[in-house]
Amino acid sequence: MKAMILAAGRGSRLRPLTDTIPKALVPIMDRPALEWNIRRLEKLGFQQIIINAWYFAEQIEEFVHQRTYGASLTLSKEETLLGTGGGVLQTRNYWDDSPFLLHNVDIFSDVDVLQAYEKHRQSKALATLFTQERSTQKKLLIDQEERVCGIHDYRNKEYRLLRTPQGTLKEHGFSGIHIISPQIFSMIEESGEFSIIDLYLRLIQQGEKMISFDMQSAYWKDIGTPEKYEALQQDWHQNPHLRKLYCA
Repeated sequence: MKAMILAAGRGSRLRPLTDTIPKALVPIMDRPALEWNIRRLEKLGFQQIIINAWYFAEQIEEFVHQRTYGASLTLSKEETLLGTGGGVLQTRNYWDDSPFLLHNVDIFSDVDVLQAYEKHRQSKALATLFTQERSTQKKLLIDQEERVCGIHDYRNKEYRLLRTPQGTLKEHGFSGIHIISPQIFSMIEESGEFSIIDLYLRLIQQGEKMISFDMQSAYWKDIGTPEKYEALQQDWHQNPHLRKLYCA
């Protein structure tokens, strides 16, 4: 199996920690966030991992070259910041015909990735988005068949229903983890910097199938702000299950 870790962003909300290092290398206890996520993916059986880099890309490149892992690591350096969609598009020649995992570098979770991977394969969807009922400014609209039907952007007061739902809708937050079928590359018209969520929404409107994997009560935290970073550090101290999950 193959995976991609999104590690190119500036991490502006995490300043001052990211004034001199990329968010990917912010330390969680004694190891960078990127290393924890690599080891988690290795433990799940991902043999090939690609990592994109732009902000302080040379630091991420040095980190990758200095460490030996069970998985093969490949760096995708961006000349300009390409966003989540553009970053994935730049790697299109890396993938074979099998679905691949896309994972934000600042996400930590005990969700059953392999169960979601199998669900994705059986569903024949273009993408499976990991979602959870939680407080967030943007929520995906998901019907009773677990198909993503649109988005509710509370901040901009925008409600976009892009396909007719089956049954009632629920609103879930997106969790920064996806499984993608490489067939999606033939449908990408966007170029340069763009959001992969915007791509999904366009394709949903055109009738393509995107589904949700409900994380339910799974542990999930990001380190997008100093407060969230400190909360994860505390969890790391207090939760042996979390440390074991990431091979601590």
